[in-house]
Amino acid sequence: MSMLKLKRYQETALDELDAYLRETRLHGARKAFENRTGYGYNPEPFGETPGVCLRIPTGGGKTLLAAHAIGRMAREWPVSAPQPLALWLVPSDTIRAQTLAALGAAGHPFREALAQGCGDNVRVCDLDEVATLSPQDFDERAVVVVATIQSFRVEDTDQRNVYAFSEAFEPHFRGLPASLLAPLSALPDALVTEQDAASGKAGREMLGRFVGQPRWSLANWLALRRPYVIVDEAHNAKTERSFEALKRLDPSMILELTATPVPKRTNVLFHVSAQQLQAEDMIKMPIALIEHTRGWQAAVFDAVQNQRLLESQAQQEEAATGAYIRPIVLLQAQNSTEPVNVDVLRNHLVSELHIPEEQVKVATGAQRELEGLDLSSRDCPVRYIITVQALREGWDCPFAYVLCSVQSIRSATAIEQLLGRVLRMPYATRRQRPALNKAYAHVTESETGLAANALADRLIDGMGFDPLDLASMIAPQLPLELAGGGRDDGPLFATADAVTLPSLSVDLPAGKALPQALAQAVAAGEASVSGEGERQRVQFRGNVGDAAAAELIAAQRGKQREAIAQQIERHNALVAGASAPANRGERFAPLPRLCYRAAEQGELLLLEREAVTEAIALNLLAEPVSLPGLSMVEQGTLWEVYIDGQKLRVGRGDAAQLPLDTASPTITEDDLARWLCAELQHPSRNVARDVTPSHLRAFVLATLKHLIHEQRLPLEQLARHQYPLAQRLALRIAELRDKATKAVFKQLVLDGGWKLETGPDHLFHFDPACYPVPANQRYRGKFRFRNHFYPVPADLEDGGEEWRCALAIDEHPKIKRWVRNLDSDPVAGFWLPTSTGRFYPDFVCELVDGRHLVAEYKGEQLRSMPKEIEKGEVGRVWAEHTQGRGVFAMLYKQERGMNLTQQLDAALAQVST
Repeated sequence: MSMLKLKRYQETALDELDAYLRETRLHGARKAFENRTGYGYNPEPFGETPGVCLRIPTGGGKTLLAAHAIGRMAREWPVSAPQPLALWLVPSDTIRAQTLAALGAAGHPFREALAQGCGDNVRVCDLDEVATLSPQDFDERAVVVVATIQSFRVEDTDQRNVYAFSEAFEPHFRGLPASLLAPLSALPDALVTEQDAASGKAGREMLGRFVGQPRWSLANWLALRRPYVIVDEAHNAKTERSFEALKRLDPSMILELTATPVPKRTNVLFHVSAQQLQAEDMIKMPIALIEHTRGWQAAVFDAVQNQRLLESQAQQEEAATGAYIRPIVLLQAQNSTEPVNVDVLRNHLVSELHIPEEQVKVATGAQRELEGLDLSSRDCPVRYIITVQALREGWDCPFAYVLCSVQSIRSATAIEQLLGRVLRMPYATRRQRPALNKAYAHVTESETGLAANALADRLIDGMGFDPLDLASMIAPQLPLELAGGGRDDGPLFATADAVTLPSLSVDLPAGKALPQALAQAVAAGEASVSGEGERQRVQFRGNVGDAAAAELIAAQRGKQREAIAQQIERHNALVAGASAPANRGERFAPLPRLCYRAAEQGELLLLEREAVTEAIALNLLAEPVSLPGLSMVEQGTLWEVYIDGQKLRVGRGDAAQLPLDTASPTITEDDLARWLCAELQHPSRNVARDVTPSHLRAFVLATLKHLIHEQRLPLEQLARHQYPLAQRLALRIAELRDKATKAVFKQLVLDGGWKLETGPDHLFHFDPACYPVPANQRYRGKFRFRNHFYPVPADLEDGGEEWRCALAIDEHPKIKRWVRNLDSDPVAGFWLPTSTGRFYPDFVCELVDGRHLVAEYKGEQLRSMPKEIEKGEVGRVWAEHTQGRGVFAMLYKQERGMNLTQQLDAALAQVST
């Protein structure tokens, strides 16, 4: 195996972690979190120790992220130890063994990710191996200890070896100064007590001379090193005993990874949406859902037909691309005492549907017919796998495409694990045949329209997806084509005219007249009412309006109100997905993109900022050397460091080194310059990519001499604060590059130095199946935009200025459909080049007359900023080169007496049709 390239959302998650830790050094854990996310921070129970969560849904690659995160944490949140120590906690012994093996195996992507941030000699071990390592091992290499949370989580510490006094740890404790051991006295159960010595247990007699001193224990040794703690499946560690166990370890920081964080007890720093996973080809979307009300036999029959049609598509895919896929159906049988158990289901497949026996395997606790099989091999015949509850750890099913449950999805046990396997994309690669980019679910239900809401509950509650994910995750219910194979590029499902919207049923007390909004919905045919004993049932097929929703919720009591509100939210998300133009088979007309020819007859190339920077010979010494933003202030015998006027916070590990201020330094200017150059050239920073090593070294040395000889900052202090110094140098290089780029961009792009064009070879397409909105940037308001291309727009706030602009666009008669443009994805968002990078205009519209309107909304306070002025200039250059097919507009709340609608009218009148 080799190094896995990180997906964009994974890079973004790690970058967000970096930014949070840098800001934490300035403002503390709480303020940094609130600044980064806009949400409140829960400091309990760890106080100022940073504790944040990366929320990654099933299939998002949590383990790879964690492996990369350790090096990031060590760099951005350093402790006093020479090398980082990480404690990696997992929920079960099976996962512990798998994680330990992967992190320790040379060449494994997880091992490579660890090595990239921590060095090639990083040591991975379990708890039993820690005592075999010498103190020098911890000082010379990074160490990652993999354990279960249960190893530390217990009320009686005597029952866990990690807390026991052990002479094996004598080399780690003997001779340590009292000042380093002192912090242990503040931790629970860290000291030897008189009760320990007097317990009468064998081997405890020697403890009498250690009363009041720290135990020589594994837990205490970890606490002394202040480990970085990774908590996998962190929702399992939100108990008081788990908190107590973590506090005993005195971590320097805690990073949680989970799909389903515990509300109000988890500080979610970054949340990955299903759309982001899909955009990176990690999961198949949408899930094409087919309900079967005629019995389980119909569900199984159609699942078999589904597999055959998919295999036909897979064979055509292989002929075109060489990629081998054999679609597999996962069938969930009933329990052994119920009518449709494993034996009945296998017999039906083999005897009634004539499936060859070798194609059917059973995977249960008692029957393990998958052992020894390589399901991805071309020689493997398996196409149907029958299970009952969970598909246990230890095997994977890379070709799972179809889920068929003969149980009702509302009551099926552990169906989330089946869904997780069906959602995963084979080879993490998007296929040419659209049918192979979807997942399929055949479910047995007694009534039509109930399965979508039940599936939504499983995706949210069990797999970590968000209610707003549902609008894109579950396809409109369409009948399956059971005959023929369709066109080579045809869908497996019928046209959108056959859409069946999900239904929602809510019980109300009988004998009372319906409230006004519900009565109006019934009269309009949007809802129906049926009576059942003391209750009457209201059923909606389609969106539930605000007034009707309020009446449905008000009719409930206690916790049922919250439950009904949740059901309505999820139901409306499903309806929005079924109603969106992108899901109805509509296509957004492609947009022309700005291109250039560096020479008169040269190749037409897409214009990016990098093309401009390639024309620049960056000279870091062209201006007088300075490093604005970094200062140090002498306070008695100590120095305080300030970044951009903010005092840099130091942790307890830094404070323990303060006596070093009076020691004579052995480091030289050349030593520090060499380290800084290596840090600036590290792939994670990527700031010196266009600077030769010799020129970078000259710049760094000149800056150090300026700080030491002109700013009078001691060399030893600069060395001790090398990370913030590297951060400031990186910013200075970026500032000098931006200044040079701006001048050349104006000359070549805005002033006509290059020949600019748009052409048919460089068009931008909005993919109907790809709108990767970050989870924290989706519109959560109640207004339904009729003409937005995708189900849920990005980054709008009810009543805000950009929301009002979106409203004016949605209602404009000349605008056919529009997209709230994404600024977080270079593939899914339309962009224009600027001197500082890529400019993603706020709104992209397809007009009724076939043209495009690209619009950027700006608040009044930003109107005169040079960066915003440049955006307007670039937009106008793009429009001028579209041969009348494109219009660009900068929109404001008011512009020369015109409101937003009037500004749109004026912009669309600029170019004749």
